[in-house]
Amino acid sequence: MNMDLPIEVPPEPTDPKTQINPTYSPEAGLFIPSSIEEAIAELEKMLHPEFIAEARAISQLEFLNTQHFNLAMWIRNNWELWGINPLTQSLQTQGMTHPSEMASFLLGKFWQHLQQPATAD
Repeated sequence: MNMDLPIEVPPEPTDPKTQINPTYSPEAGLFIPSSIEEAIAELEKMLHPEFIAEARAISQLEFLNTQHFNLAMWIRNNWELWGINPLTQSLQTQGMTHPSEMASFLLGKFWQHLQQPATAD
């Protein structure tokens, strides 16, 4: 193995549909939902419509499997599922104890939400 060759680092995703755009304000910082319902609403706001359409079109198992190290990891780390906050307390009342389990639960609920027929406003 030639150690003089540079190590290739994969580029950051440039496809807009894979970008995560969470609610953020300079005053409050990153918005962290305080309930399961708020989490579902925030996911719908922060994800690209094409990403949502693709998620809607695949099975729940496929969605969860493909997002475990992507969106679920982002949720675990940025919504502070490793700590104690209103969202983790809400998830604990549903029987979740580990952040990975909590993130998967939220993504499962989000996928189920996407399967509901759209309502007219």
